[in-house]
Amino acid sequence: MLRGCTHAALAALLMLAACGDNAAPAMPDGGVGPDAGDPDGCRVVTLGEPDFQFNLFGQLTGLRYPVTPNLEGAAADVLRVELYDSTTGGLPPLATGTFDLGAAPDDDLATCQHCVWLSTDDQPDAALGIVYYQAAGSLTLTQVADPIEPVFAGKTSRVVLRRATVTTDGHVQLVDGGDCVAIDGVDFDTAPTPGRSCLSAEDCGNALLEVCDPASNTCGDPQCGEFQSCPDAGQICLTQYHELFQGACYTSCDPRTPAAGCAAPERCIQLGVDPGLGICKTVGGGAVGAACAAEDNATACAIGAVCSSVTSTCAATCAFYDAAPGCPDDRLCSLFGVCEPPTAGSPVALGEACGAGAALADGCGPDGEAFRGVCFGYRPEDPLICERACLGDLGCGVSEFCAVRFTSGLGVCKPLPVCGDGALGEINELCDDGNQVDGDGCSADCQTVEYGVICAQLAPLAVDSIVTGDTAAARDGFMSSCQFGSSRAALFAVTPPGPGRLRLHLTSPTDQTLSLRSACADATSEVACAERANAGATEELVVQITDAAPTALTAMVSGSTLLEEGPFTLSADFVAEDCGDGIIAGNEVCDDSNTTSNDGCRGDCRAIEYDYYCAQAAPLDTSAANTGDTTGAPHLYENSCSNPAGTGPDRLYSYVAPSAGTLSLRLDQGVNDLALAVFDGCGAPAQMTELACSSVVDVEAADVTLTAGQHITIVVDGFSSGSQGPYSLTATFTPQ
Repeated sequence: MLRGCTHAALAALLMLAACGDNAAPAMPDGGVGPDAGDPDGCRVVTLGEPDFQFNLFGQLTGLRYPVTPNLEGAAADVLRVELYDSTTGGLPPLATGTFDLGAAPDDDLATCQHCVWLSTDDQPDAALGIVYYQAAGSLTLTQVADPIEPVFAGKTSRVVLRRATVTTDGHVQLVDGGDCVAIDGVDFDTAPTPGRSCLSAEDCGNALLEVCDPASNTCGDPQCGEFQSCPDAGQICLTQYHELFQGACYTSCDPRTPAAGCAAPERCIQLGVDPGLGICKTVGGGAVGAACAAEDNATACAIGAVCSSVTSTCAATCAFYDAAPGCPDDRLCSLFGVCEPPTAGSPVALGEACGAGAALADGCGPDGEAFRGVCFGYRPEDPLICERACLGDLGCGVSEFCAVRFTSGLGVCKPLPVCGDGALGEINELCDDGNQVDGDGCSADCQTVEYGVICAQLAPLAVDSIVTGDTAAARDGFMSSCQFGSSRAALFAVTPPGPGRLRLHLTSPTDQTLSLRSACADATSEVACAERANAGATEELVVQITDAAPTALTAMVSGSTLLEEGPFTLSADFVAEDCGDGIIAGNEVCDDSNTTSNDGCRGDCRAIEYDYYCAQAAPLDTSAANTGDTTGAPHLYENSCSNPAGTGPDRLYSYVAPSAGTLSLRLDQGVNDLALAVFDGCGAPAQMTELACSSVVDVEAADVTLTAGQHITIVVDGFSSGSQGPYSLTATFTPQ
């Protein structure tokens, strides 16, 4: 689980939110006024069934409850009971006990460890509006772990929450004269409930740890997942809750086949956008139009209908790719084979922009029978266009093909490629250079990339020179290991003059990839690849040349995807191997600007003197923060949890355990991308064993169990080669 970034992530989201003024707003139309029987004159709300609460990074932080009656606008209101563990900077480990919600640090959203607060008009990924924050009450934890785990239990007393604004850094400010909300005490316990009757995972005690067995409709352990297949060949593994890696085994079936293989009282229900793929679900009793709630294992509706997630009513099923899908006159067939109201999709025609209110994959292009199109755009900034939807050989005309756009296999219809038009087709072409001529790098039928021709005609890239180009007019058939999709590549031959450091720089207004090969036509000969910088920034690629007489290398510039093709500037510089010049080049493994030994780098620059750095390691302080800065420090060790392409400079700390016990380390790195590693002993890397490693965001944490007198080395490292900066490292030792 990623750790840290909890309160910081909330503050980042709040920077988008308007803080409002300090006057209490008028009660909304239809709102609920203060409860006459409430001792504080607050509005009393009721909580619905709880669900797990996750932060912006998908980390578990507690529980969320729907609130009734609605307090502000039309959207739902949500009460959160959140618990922040010690991986959040400045907080102690979570522990059982009773905590005053009105006392520090829990009296502020930016610092609270036990947080009870309500957001109105709550929408995923939207900025916060009006909030109500805990002002009085207590929270008791009877079971909890640190870091937080999915099983925890406790209760609250009666809690009073007052209207508040939130600053850009996450602090709450109570509104002068603002109203208040009260909730009665709430009990929570997320322990699993094996054997409990269910129709969905949420009916169980813990949907993160349990599934609702489709065969028995009872709660139990997960049946399948990333490393466990379903036992029967005719079964399919489906996640029942969020994006877990485990799920339940369902009987698969074909909804188009009358005898679909489902035993009564089950029937075959289409799964996703494929009309030929379904799962067996228990039939419900709801007629078309009846209110319903979607369940993992049941349709909630009678035969011929399913519960619509759009209208929360039973809706007739349909055959999307048929000319007459079979919906009533006032309904249109969706990609999922459900008859939905016309308002369920965008009303625009095929080929038109879907409009500002549309979302990716929304239905569009209504023709009176179905939403024949899907709203699609490659990038978030691109306008969504209504394009005809297809799946495999379904949906497109004879002169079209289905261009896949989603992992489900859903695509959009595109014209068949034309060899010689200069545009590389998504199918049937391996290259297209704008003609139908052999011997120019692409065969006349666009089926063969002529690598020999291309590689014999590479443009030169001299060291200490600059070239410009445009990958939109470059070569098909070349791809680097770190680009995200196919695109054209501009190729250059660069020959280092001898052993030394070769460095390439790439700048482009689009997001392009820079790579280097030892053999032009062989993708497996790639020496290095760089795709870290955003569009407009500089990609840098550094390669050490160790051969006495190096041969030519192939430098390649390619768009990260075909959408990123465009102009670029590429430069090369070279520093010859010269021990003592302060630059690590060629066969050197270190260079401290001299040719003297016993100072950390051997006199010939061919070996790091680890004993020197081990002797220089600072003693770890367990009574105060160890502050430092990795900027300019030597690069000594790699670790298992950082960038495999190379880590940044290191600062070392030495510690000897006074007795058997546990050393707990916390690295506060601020905005710097640093890592924390712990090694047994100190010396050359081959002589050391890694005991712990942490390279998440915000605060790194590591706990190591030590024996009396055990000597360890703590390394503050950069996550990648360019990561460096100041930090604060705290350590506590707990005897066994």
